[in-house]
Amino acid sequence: MIRITPTGFSMSGLTALLFLLISAPLFSKPTGIHLSWNQRGGEAASGSMGVTWMDDFWAPAMVRFGTDSADLDRKVRVMPRYSDALELYVLKATLRNLRPGTSYFYKVGSDEGGWSPVYRFRTAPEPGSDAPFTVGVWSDTQNNKGNIRFEQSDTIVSRIAKYPLDFTLHTGDIVENGSVAESWKNFFSVAEPLNARFPFMSVTGNHDVVNDTTSRFQRPFPVFYDLFNLPGDQLNYSYRYGNTHFIAINSGYAQGASKVGKVLFSPDSPEYRWLEKDLAAARKDPKVRWIIMYFHYPVYSFGFSHVPEWQGRLKPIIDRFTVDLVISGHRHVYERHAAVRGSRIFPLPEKGLYDKPEGTVYVTNGSCGGSLQGLGGDKLPTMVFTPAVKIYTYGIMRIDGYRLQFEVFDKKGQAIDQFEIRK
Repeated sequence: MIRITPTGFSMSGLTALLFLLISAPLFSKPTGIHLSWNQRGGEAASGSMGVTWMDDFWAPAMVRFGTDSADLDRKVRVMPRYSDALELYVLKATLRNLRPGTSYFYKVGSDEGGWSPVYRFRTAPEPGSDAPFTVGVWSDTQNNKGNIRFEQSDTIVSRIAKYPLDFTLHTGDIVENGSVAESWKNFFSVAEPLNARFPFMSVTGNHDVVNDTTSRFQRPFPVFYDLFNLPGDQLNYSYRYGNTHFIAINSGYAQGASKVGKVLFSPDSPEYRWLEKDLAAARKDPKVRWIIMYFHYPVYSFGFSHVPEWQGRLKPIIDRFTVDLVISGHRHVYERHAAVRGSRIFPLPEKGLYDKPEGTVYVTNGSCGGSLQGLGGDKLPTMVFTPAVKIYTYGIMRIDGYRLQFEVFDKKGQAIDQFEIRK
């Protein structure tokens, strides 16, 4: 590839420029397009949208958007930023002053370098709204054995994309090795049919962060910051969607950290103080009906995946603020637990119904591509349901006023579990 920047050329003079301008439409195309909310505040999801994509063309590009697919009358110009790791340009834009609960159409690119297809997204309703919404839940798409080219994840992407979603949340281990830029490029290419239409609100897993106990231990590789466009520090953040407060946090490499005394979210840490303040504000807000947390390492897990120190860090604060639902990944299975608070495990009147539960419901949904792991979770005293066989799964969650419904499907689209929480 010929690299051209606003300050120079990797080929000399006019010849290189003419070559690129003539050839660009032939090989340059926006790729890896993904949406996300990247602003702080309760109204961010209803009034803005972040758009990120990759391209091998350097010229200033733009997002053209509007409420009519045939008339994209608004635009935001973007200067590309070259990523040495990706060997591509990454472009990030924020669409502002959007109307709540409104469908918008958009495309990205430039006349010189080419345009993407026209995609559609919908902004969140006004904060506090009880309007129903639907969320895709996925995790552990890592490209290891059986999923080297994301072929398992590709199937799941095509399944999830058929639902009338509002956004998706991903609980980490997006790739097998976060230092390999090609894996990130491949993931975002495979996931574009989903991520270009529904905001992709993810957290980091242990495969996405530095595992060596260096100064960057448990932090993402630089390529992560090139590609992602999330609120705050992009590791620990929250956002509102209607009547629900979502909190996403980085659990780092909890297993390795427990061996060196560096498990995250110790009570005196900045991230813990942020979480405590965020949860307290959400619990006091009369517009918040539901609080949902998600992160990579489960609080309840079977066998090697269980990290007692991580459970000890998170469970007390989850209990104190009566978080409604916690969703995790890491263990490549689907597991659903009873509502738990303190040492109490609350029995279900019906297998799939949590009727005004006094505790928090815990779900692990970590099998969206990564090699499937062993069974045995049914031995846990908190376990309500886990499949008897190894299968890839994804979740579809719908919140409607005082009801939260959660359905789980295998990669063929067959239902394997469902439950409901009533408040």
